[in-house]
Amino acid sequence: MPTGETIMQMKEDRGTKTEQVRDGVLRAVLHGDFKPGDKLPPERDMARSTRTSRITVRRAYEEMEAAGILDRARGRGTYLRTQVRGHGSSGSMVALLASVRDPFMLEFITALDAAMVSQGGVLALRLTNEDPSREERAAMELVARGLRDVIVWPSGQELSVSVFERLRILGTNMVFFDRMFPGAYADYVGLDNRHAIRLLMDLAGRRGRRSALFVSHSRLGADSDKDREEAFMRLCRDRALAHRLVRVPWKGNVPGAVQLNRRRWLHGLNDPAVLCVNDDVAVAVRRSMPDRVPVFGIDGLPEAIAAGIPTVSQPMAAMAQRAIQMLREQQRMGVSWVSRRVFCKGRLVAP
Repeated sequence: MPTGETIMQMKEDRGTKTEQVRDGVLRAVLHGDFKPGDKLPPERDMARSTRTSRITVRRAYEEMEAAGILDRARGRGTYLRTQVRGHGSSGSMVALLASVRDPFMLEFITALDAAMVSQGGVLALRLTNEDPSREERAAMELVARGLRDVIVWPSGQELSVSVFERLRILGTNMVFFDRMFPGAYADYVGLDNRHAIRLLMDLAGRRGRRSALFVSHSRLGADSDKDREEAFMRLCRDRALAHRLVRVPWKGNVPGAVQLNRRRWLHGLNDPAVLCVNDDVAVAVRRSMPDRVPVFGIDGLPEAIAAGIPTVSQPMAAMAQRAIQMLREQQRMGVSWVSRRVFCKGRLVAP
């Protein structure tokens, strides 16, 4: 059981004693001291540990029950809810957890900010720099400060699902963008990867390509990457097309890896097309791949287009609008909310 110091930091917090008890419980939940379904201390014990009265604790518990965070029953006690649900909020401010190191993400941030401004809202950006620990801390801090609508561009590494489960229980509406499928605790919006792969494969076929090579990451930490791989493999099998899947280092020396392995990779493939998991990889692969072998990418980055690489651009404006709409739907649907995934079709850009 958390200590009184964990539950409540009287000297540091502002507001009424009821608010202090309530916020202390929320902090304890965010830090994992209480988990969904756990029983909270009785009013008398909580009052003693927080140096308040039973009436203060009762009011705090009642507020959290009204907010859908706690379940209370006479004779049974007070429990942290386990039900996954949407939560009502003002919707005037949306937080985005993301990195700005990636041009791809900068484009989405710009689109999301424009969408919020058009609706009279505000976008609050928290930088996570693709660090899972910073991602989790930022999410917990925002919720502790009362922000209830969050869009997450996940790091692409292993996420602590329990953190986002606790955020949901505490009343956070969440949408994941790109990279990771969040499961039952958030909605998802991203590119329709199957459609994107099909656009590129159709173009390759029209250009006389009779086989295909797919270049992916050696550390496959993103669900979106896996989705593109699976779409490629499935389409090649359906079309009885000779194909091969290879991997290059994650953020490593991709041109060097291509230079070292390209003969082996291309061996036995007649008139191949090289599809890459994204435009960053495609630009790097293009530098070391023979000119006679066309390279294709996904994302629509200016660097890829300038290099003459056919690519599928991501519909940033549509995905930004959809992410905000999904947050609004979570607010409205309440207990009837069930997580879902939305995939938006991209546009082929063929220099």
